[in-house]
Amino acid sequence: MKPVAWIILLLVVAAVIALPWVLKQRRRRAAAVQVIGNELTSWSDAQLYAVWSATADELHRAAHSDDAATAARARELLLTEIERRHPGQTATWLSSPEALTGEPPDFLLNP
Repeated sequence: MKPVAWIILLLVVAAVIALPWVLKQRRRRAAAVQVIGNELTSWSDAQLYAVWSATADELHRAAHSDDAATAARARELLLTEIERRHPGQTATWLSSPEALTGEPPDFLLNP
């Protein structure tokens, strides 16, 4: 096999291996983007929880990336809606170690 063919083969294999990671990153960004510009009052608590969880990785990455900024804005909007629905529980959660580590508010999973 010629060296060019090996290089092409390696590039194809690398692309196939990287594809799941790329798709996962796009889904995470899509989760954050769907929050911005949408009316969250119609979302269920479980949906708020799911997007909060999905944006966690974005915030742990490079603080100055566009994805991190989008995730931070999405979380700001999510937190506003969560606090509107559950003011007492949100205050307790925000003062807990779970909130400081970015853990999602478990009370959203309890109907």
